[in-house]
Amino acid sequence: MPRRPRLARLRAAALTVLAALAPVGAAALAPDAPLGAWTPGPLRGLSLDMPLEDARGVASPTVDVRWIAANAWSVPTVLERGGDRVVVRLDAQTDVLQAAVAIPWRRAWAGSLPERLTTRVEARLLRTWGGWTDRPIEAWHGVVGSWNFQREAWPRDAVEVRLGRADGRGIAVTGPRTALGDVAVRTALRIAGDGPGGPGRLALALRLDVKLPTGAASRLGGSGSPDAGLGLAATWAPVRWLTGHALASLRALGPLPRGAALRLRPLQAGIEASLVARLGGRVALIVEDRFLAPAFGSHGWTLSPEVERPQASAWYALFRAHNQLSAGVRAGEVTVYFSEDFTPGTQHARDAREGGQRWFYDSNAPDLALGVAWTRRL
Repeated sequence: MPRRPRLARLRAAALTVLAALAPVGAAALAPDAPLGAWTPGPLRGLSLDMPLEDARGVASPTVDVRWIAANAWSVPTVLERGGDRVVVRLDAQTDVLQAAVAIPWRRAWAGSLPERLTTRVEARLLRTWGGWTDRPIEAWHGVVGSWNFQREAWPRDAVEVRLGRADGRGIAVTGPRTALGDVAVRTALRIAGDGPGGPGRLALALRLDVKLPTGAASRLGGSGSPDAGLGLAATWAPVRWLTGHALASLRALGPLPRGAALRLRPLQAGIEASLVARLGGRVALIVEDRFLAPAFGSHGWTLSPEVERPQASAWYALFRAHNQLSAGVRAGEVTVYFSEDFTPGTQHARDAREGGQRWFYDSNAPDLALGVAWTRRL
């Protein structure tokens, strides 16, 4: 067979394949979708979280695969209540590999209700280890001249996660762990506005999220209890290049293992919002903010006098609200983002007397999170 016709046929076949794939890549992800960042780590990452989603839903089945690395840190902290004592320590890097599939119900059932329903199923694989983020974080603190949260006094890239009694009851992880995480099932019902690609500027959706306790608390895979959450989501596109997303949620959380002693608040509220600015057709800049209610109820627990100061301890992470700022850039199917904790509010009185910032605090749970997501419509 002559060589030239064969090359021509191969070239034509390759162009056909590329032409078939091009629309898929172009429709990989709505450029104005939110980041979908959540709060990972060995504390809040154990319970159900409700990240932002587009209230308009998805036009076709969508797969999302992402990697998140989160650094949590606190000095050893001792809490007391009467004669009872609880040890709290958060020192680890948590890497999460998450895979999710979002499915519009209209693909399976006809009718007005399935047209407005979308279900997303998420599964996670977690690795808790010493990691590599301690030194870069300390270097950044040195560059900007900020307080180093006593990190230099403790071994770097180590694992020390404790939440329970001094005898080891509760959660105690002192070495690397790999675990399957909990499975989350998130269903959204659009109650107002158009679906994806519609002409409407505003869409509202009700959210029902359920967490199945498939992860073991002893390996930091989950809390060991089922959780559920309700939310009201909104997506607003006032102009073609700018889109806003918001979510108000209320979550009902199950307890941690009994030995942990501290009790999660059974009802926890959250509010979050994002702005997506599109630069051309396939590039977008994204900013998100998440404000979450305190994770635990104090119930008479106080900081032990032996703890020099609560700054960088777990006190803020346990009993105060948590605010997480995220920023990212999206180019086609890939989104890269980072998150930093920064909560407006007064610090502990002892911190204020020692000259710390008085109008915000950092819980360091997590201190920093990095994420890379790849999303495509099937």
